[in-house]
Amino acid sequence: MNRLLISISLLLVLLAFTGCQSHYAENRKAFENPGGMWMPHQLTEQVDTLKSLGVNRSSALTDPLAYPLGAIVWLGGCSASFVSSDGLIVTNHHCAHASLQFLSTPECNLYDDGFLARSRKEELPAETGKKVWVTQAMIDVTETIRAGLADIADPLDRYEAIESRIKALIAENEKDDDTIRCSVKEYFMGQQYFLIKQLEIRDIRLVYTPKESVGNFGGFVDNWQWPRHACDFTFYRAYVAPDGSPAEYSPDNVPYRPKHYLRIANEPLKKHDFVMVAGYPGRTQRWYTAEQMRFTYEQDSPNRIRVLKEVGDVYESLAAQSEDLRIKVAPSIMGVTNYRQLLEFTQDNIRQYDLVAKKDAQQAALVDWVQAKSQRRQQWADVLDEIDILNQTFQQTAYRDYLVECVAQYVPLVNSVHTIVRMAEERPKPDSERDSEFQQRNWDRMIQAQQRAQQSYDPAIVKAVLRFYLAKINELPKADKDYIFEHFDPMRTFAAQTDESEQAIPDFFTEALTVDDADVRVDLFKNASLEDLQASVDPVIQFVLNLRPLTKTIEDAQHMYEGHMALLGPQYVDARKAFYDRPLAPDANGTLRVTYGTVRGYRPSPEAAVYEPFTTVTELVAKHTGEKPFDAPQELLDAARGGPYPPPYWSKEIDNVPVDFLADLDITGGNSGSATLNSKGQLVGLAFDGNSESVASNLLFMPDITRSIHVDIRYVLWLMKYVDHADNLLKELKIKIDVDSAYKPWVSDPIRWRMLTRPPRPAQK
Repeated sequence: MNRLLISISLLLVLLAFTGCQSHYAENRKAFENPGGMWMPHQLTEQVDTLKSLGVNRSSALTDPLAYPLGAIVWLGGCSASFVSSDGLIVTNHHCAHASLQFLSTPECNLYDDGFLARSRKEELPAETGKKVWVTQAMIDVTETIRAGLADIADPLDRYEAIESRIKALIAENEKDDDTIRCSVKEYFMGQQYFLIKQLEIRDIRLVYTPKESVGNFGGFVDNWQWPRHACDFTFYRAYVAPDGSPAEYSPDNVPYRPKHYLRIANEPLKKHDFVMVAGYPGRTQRWYTAEQMRFTYEQDSPNRIRVLKEVGDVYESLAAQSEDLRIKVAPSIMGVTNYRQLLEFTQDNIRQYDLVAKKDAQQAALVDWVQAKSQRRQQWADVLDEIDILNQTFQQTAYRDYLVECVAQYVPLVNSVHTIVRMAEERPKPDSERDSEFQQRNWDRMIQAQQRAQQSYDPAIVKAVLRFYLAKINELPKADKDYIFEHFDPMRTFAAQTDESEQAIPDFFTEALTVDDADVRVDLFKNASLEDLQASVDPVIQFVLNLRPLTKTIEDAQHMYEGHMALLGPQYVDARKAFYDRPLAPDANGTLRVTYGTVRGYRPSPEAAVYEPFTTVTELVAKHTGEKPFDAPQELLDAARGGPYPPPYWSKEIDNVPVDFLADLDITGGNSGSATLNSKGQLVGLAFDGNSESVASNLLFMPDITRSIHVDIRYVLWLMKYVDHADNLLKELKIKIDVDSAYKPWVSDPIRWRMLTRPPRPAQK
């Protein structure tokens, strides 16, 4: 009798559980994601929505220091997360390209061959200056930053007041702890400011990265595309001094012990399941005015696309010259090509979905609403017009300024020496009055950048890239060229050249060249005055000294613009918030954000078939051609022809090893490497890309078509177990490989297990 009662009770619990799950599944199918890269505290306004999607501990998502957000870290340009108590970090393969370039040689190319440390002693120090930042606090400092700004009449004075207050806050919060790195970030176009405290870990080591033919399977052909079959992951490890404090690399350092680390999901991910991404998205432009969006589409992006395509060809020609050059320019090729494709697809989206007209309509509705009441007119009527007039002034020189900045930032040696010249300008000032970038707190980082640049230096790269950008400047309209000649005399000499020989660029490579040596650059950075540099005969130093007045005018104009927008931006935000009267997310700005939604496919066009949300290892084998970029290694092909495999590698829903999956999440650049989590906050994958049909969501979110692309953690684990045999790391991740114990409590529930493994019912006629 007792057994019968227990069985009935278990059945009732199971039915209740199944009904609850069915309710959540129906809600997920009906859920239309409004988009939003949310600051953690903003999720307090969305608890009901999260609960309807099956998240029972949504309050944990509002605390950046609790699990799971406390495990999310920033790599500087990419996102990542702790996944073990011994400081193991997972991110994307493409986020490790700088490390791979730094550690590779023609004889040992980690790009092609991958890398696996089978013990802690084999782990490799990453590139010089590699760091990981762990958020410790986010503090609202809006009142401190914005107090009295409206009383400052001059825009440049207003900008400098903001900068001074930011520097003072940072200095106050860093003074007693040299392990903490602080920053102050603006949100909602300067309406809000937050002080962010982060632990800066300075000893980062490469642990495991797959071969390029696995981590980047499909290459640029598949970039921004679906279906996708890349295993885009890499493992690092964070190390600290024996006392637990952050320290530079030392063989005596020990693995960092994070307060929180992510657990691998103990339930299989399925279609319509809730997922969320936590990471550090870089930049979006959804708060642009309609006029700004039109300028981006009609002028700015076409100019950049043309330049990126042509400079990409320059890098490709360099890569074809030798294996050494191929390794040195590989990160540049990846960055330039990825950004160009992003802009091209964005242009296609804007054109296909008529987004400029939609933005115009949204803004017209806002203007009509403002004009409908006298109080609104008095408060906001002139704001949009003033912003547009301000933007138009700066748009007139945008392309010219872009090319000048490319010379200063992207030509090797020139970019390094430009930093040295700037440091010489700032050194005589009290540290509190220096440009924030050149304060003493940043010197170690900038010295490491000078040292790191040596690993990718080659005279052929300098010549080719400099020649390209100066030639683009020489194609500018006469008025722009005359302005540049006025501020940058060496351009006159170049413009007078008519041939395409190497003599048509400044000849840096003479006996007087000294800054091609990292030790020389570091010494100049630490000690050189402007007088010392002016007395130098080094041709690159003289070139940059001539270039500096031009880059300074661009910087001053930008500061003036920001001073104006410090008042106009918050007023525009106030108007939009009042008009929409619902939670709105600020533009991405490289700080911790959460975005959520469901696993789901999409229809790429009205007449096309629906894309399913999972790809499989079987599909990867069918896609393999043996030629780049579809050249899967033989050991992967052999393993793929096996199976079925036990949990946690196999998906019963698709009857295969899942490779990548789609979700309707709102992500952007900087989210690469972000942890993808289930409703329990457990790791189910890593975000690494978006679909080409929706990249213009950076400007205007498109819920029906926007999809994020993730590598499924089951594929990562399968590759680790059956292809690369990374058993040491599987053990660290607490992955059990026997069928009876894997995926607890999913498998350990015998009733649930029998239901999931029973043969399918015959199809109904």
